Amino acid sequence: MNETEKSGKLTFMEKFSYGLGDCSANVVVALTGTFLSAYYTDSVGIAAAAVGTMLLVCRVFDGGSDLLMGAIVDKTSSRFGKARPWMLWTAPFMAIGIYLLFNCPEGLSDKGNLVYAYLTYIFMMVIVYTANNLPFNALLSRMTLDVQDRASAAAMRFVMTQITTIIINAVTANLLASVGWRMLSIIYAFVAMILSVLCFLGVREHVGEDESGAVVIKKVPFKEALPALIRNKYFYIQALLFMFVYIAYCCPLQTQYYYANIILNKVEAITAMTLATSLPTLTVNLIVPSMVKKIGKQKILILGSLCMIAGSVVIGIAGAGFALAMVGMVIRGAGIGLIFSSLFAGTADVVDYGEWKFGIRSEGLVNSCTSFGMKLGIGFGLAIGSWIIALGGYDGTAAVQTAGAVSSIKFAFGYSGAIFSAIVLVLAIMMNLDKYIGQIQADLEAKAAAEREA
Repeated sequence: MNETEKSGKLTFMEKFSYGLGDCSANVVVALTGTFLSAYYTDSVGIAAAAVGTMLLVCRVFDGGSDLLMGAIVDKTSSRFGKARPWMLWTAPFMAIGIYLLFNCPEGLSDKGNLVYAYLTYIFMMVIVYTANNLPFNALLSRMTLDVQDRASAAAMRFVMTQITTIIINAVTANLLASVGWRMLSIIYAFVAMILSVLCFLGVREHVGEDESGAVVIKKVPFKEALPALIRNKYFYIQALLFMFVYIAYCCPLQTQYYYANIILNKVEAITAMTLATSLPTLTVNLIVPSMVKKIGKQKILILGSLCMIAGSVVIGIAGAGFALAMVGMVIRGAGIGLIFSSLFAGTADVVDYGEWKFGIRSEGLVNSCTSFGMKLGIGFGLAIGSWIIALGGYDGTAAVQTAGAVSSIKFAFGYSGAIFSAIVLVLAIMMNLDKYIGQIQADLEAKAAAEREA
């Protein structure tokens, strides 16, 4: 009997290893969110509007891939579990995808460059990222039924991902200047692959373990899981929360490089900007587990939404005033920390609610739809950021940008986040699942104990 089985709690190493899986995914998110658009517009020469459209169009395919992957996870049966093995199986493809994204072949026509961008982005984000990150998100509900344990693991996960983001944004600009896009992509491809493998090695699926520690997999037929999902009202709210949280997060993220390079005329300011957002996010994540215990996830989501609104408004008011903009980034970063930790742990609660209410436990399908909300949000967020600066007249090949382009960058980096965070606030008020959590956990634990005895 291992340490987890004795205590009923996840060990520190399990939580840490779980966080490594998200660090692997965040290598992809940080690179594509902060640098991919700049690579396309400034190095490959693709128009900003075309980039924005591509980022959104590719997300349309995500609906099918997420639904398919969710069904696959629900039917996966291996000695490692149903979600955990995908962290191993997808690791080498994560590396291949990162390399392909940032290595557009020389000599292609403008149309050829755009086709290559579409194909490689679909391969990385629609196929590989889905096959890696959807099972990863489902993994938390397979590791433990304990609400506090989940909150703690989710908090550690986001502390680690914020550290990853800080490192990537702090070193990438200087590293790029030294080694170029090709070697940069090779370095990050290797890092992402290793982190995913380490996650696989360090975690276990304890939900469904028998007395010997073996994982007993219950396959969930799609024809049973889908009707239960459709009746689960919190699934819809959760999916919309993911979508609008990521729009509010990614639209400013998409224009961070442009804000530093054009508005501040100092691209290396990305490091300070990242720290101003990530350090508050990281700090807040450390206290979220205790906050969940005292006030619940819903109130944390509401507080986080208010912080994101306030921070974004301050950034919008600041414009080119870097000091005031940094204050806004700190406030927005605190809001991001509050929301992300609660949001991902909340998906496991939606899974539990589905089993408690309808008798069907479907980690894969629930996470497929919330994952689709997340990736649709990323797609819309990045696309909207690109469209806003394109409407302002941004030209990546121009030596000097127009006044309209400058204004559009300021708006996208600031006020856009406030608009979408206001929608998040409304959804957070609707997400009142906390009132059922105590009863759900007690009933499901009793059910699990009865099944083990039987």
